Amino acid sequence: MQKDPRIIKQCPNCKSAHFILKGYYFVQILRTRKRRYQCKNCKCTFSNQTFHNTYYQRRPDLNEKVFVLLVSGNTQQRTSELLKCSPTTVARKLLWLAFNKKGQSFVQSEHIQIDEMESIEHTKLKPLTIPICVSSTYKILGLNVGKIPAKGHLAEISKKKYGARENERELALRELLLNLRDVLQIKPLTITTDSHPLYPKLIREYFPNSAHISILSRSMKERKRELIHHKVTKKVFDPLFALNQRCAKIRSDIRRMTRRSWCTTKKIENLKKHLSLYQIYNNDYVLN
Repeated sequence: MQKDPRIIKQCPNCKSAHFILKGYYFVQILRTRKRRYQCKNCKCTFSNQTFHNTYYQRRPDLNEKVFVLLVSGNTQQRTSELLKCSPTTVARKLLWLAFNKKGQSFVQSEHIQIDEMESIEHTKLKPLTIPICVSSTYKILGLNVGKIPAKGHLAEISKKKYGARENERELALRELLLNLRDVLQIKPLTITTDSHPLYPKLIREYFPNSAHISILSRSMKERKRELIHHKVTKKVFDPLFALNQRCAKIRSDIRRMTRRSWCTTKKIENLKKHLSLYQIYNNDYVLN
């Protein structure tokens, strides 16, 4: 039997520090025994597990497995099939992990890159913007999600079917920059972005002492040099490579972010939670 490292100091019911040993109870899923205690004051019984954040969970052994599978290109349905549990269990684990799993609270980076990805909310008629900030060392420093109206030939169809859709692009960027200002230990020396007109104003507002480097979008001719089927040596340097590479990995490792996939986001708040889990996975599990 493995000893539990947590130390009992008081009764969870009456806060009394006087309690005695009261045998063990058997955890069938984990195939282990847990020490039980009894308070001498209120006669309440409890164990080390009572003080843990997995106290009410029937399958705490699945938490880490669900976390790894959901950030490794698996859908919630496939995760439940692999772990032989209910899809409801996986959905609840996702919410629990997003609330309880913590990554690095403070980071340090002198050079950061900011850009936006796009995804959809259930249908292409409801697009989403995902501003993302990545350090020069490939760490994801911040993510956010906001609604944007449909573009191109889908704009009129979306407006007719779902009504006018609010544009939260600037709001999502402001929230990201505000969070970055609190998270970064040292204010960045340079902030590299593309040539979107929103960036200069917002960066001057939130990071007035940082140098803003605006990159013009590359021409189609330059992009074609990077295609595999073109037998031309790559000669174009991508100044946003760290950010673009992390974005490509997000689309590969989070199934709901994959292009041309039938796995889509139904709730924006759950997409935020899923992205926050991937940020923890990327920063704490991959790069360290």
